[in-house]
Amino acid sequence: MVKRFLRKRGNAVIDREFVNRINEENIPLSGSLELTHRCNLSCRHCYQYAPSGEEMDLERWVKLMDELAASGCLFLAFTGGEPLLREDAFGILEAAAERDFAITLQTNATLLDRDKVRMLGQMPTLRVDVSLYGIHPSTHDELTGVDGSYTAARRALDLLREEDIPTMLKVVVGSFNLDEVEEIAALADELDTPAMFTSLIFPRNDRDPAPTRFRLDDEGLERFMRFELDYLPRYLSEVMDEKIDNLADYVQRCAIGPADPGNEEKRYCGGGRTIFAINPHGDVYPCVAFPLVVGNIVEKEFVEIWRNSPELLELRRKEMEIPSECGDCSYLDRCGICRALSYQEQGEVVALSEEKCRLTRTLMKVLDNA
Repeated sequence: MVKRFLRKRGNAVIDREFVNRINEENIPLSGSLELTHRCNLSCRHCYQYAPSGEEMDLERWVKLMDELAASGCLFLAFTGGEPLLREDAFGILEAAAERDFAITLQTNATLLDRDKVRMLGQMPTLRVDVSLYGIHPSTHDELTGVDGSYTAARRALDLLREEDIPTMLKVVVGSFNLDEVEEIAALADELDTPAMFTSLIFPRNDRDPAPTRFRLDDEGLERFMRFELDYLPRYLSEVMDEKIDNLADYVQRCAIGPADPGNEEKRYCGGGRTIFAINPHGDVYPCVAFPLVVGNIVEKEFVEIWRNSPELLELRRKEMEIPSECGDCSYLDRCGICRALSYQEQGEVVALSEEKCRLTRTLMKVLDNA
């Protein structure tokens, strides 16, 4: 249904009709596939942990992709851990390309060499997202825990550029690299690639809060958001092919809008409705940062889980509910409520996330003073 709709609508697909339709019909439009939890780095802020279990093989991943294609999925992000640690990683990526998914490979890039990059270049629907945590080797390597990881990532970025492969820098901003964001943005311009910055650092997926110690403090967060106010419209215009002049208006459009749940213009979180994640052992989550297991594809087909999981049905039922503390907040209609953070912090999907509240209030302060 979705692919027919996209062909019919051409370039004007990301409109209200399209968004409402995929939400109303619970189309699993975009998924994150965690091919492995193994990694060759030890990033100190990483949200991932390694539950026990055997990784699914190539045949099972290919079967899943057939199920996803039949369900209307269009976008797949291959992530980990480090997905390129799998010997069959390129076989999985090629299977996704053959099924015409729009693919992103999310990698630390340290395992990419010229031959592998050329193989990636044969996949016309692929983009490579490279994690970069600083402009100086010492900053990046200290965070990853591996000397030489910055040099390897930079070498891979140059190879990707030489092969003209679409690339994006993924930059988590915390206390470790706030002083380098402008230089990282300049590097992205030099490489002719967009960079996506985020100050959102999640607890681990077992709800261990250890990574959150690297979050920006209030002063640092305000400083980062002033940078983002300048950079984000340019990034959004590049990746969305839409000119974004007013960031405040864009924030309003992208917020979940729970203040008036009967409004036809309401927005959705997407987790468990149009977004999903699947880990190496087949567990299905509402999103990659939302470790609520709603089923396992080794035991049941994806479509059965997606349509009938009691946990997903309950999550969708509560989608527009808000915590009692949020009811009188003047920023409610501009708050992109994050069910994943609520669940991580409180163990409940309808609960106040103190971190999301802090992020929203800081952003509104910066916007009001712009």
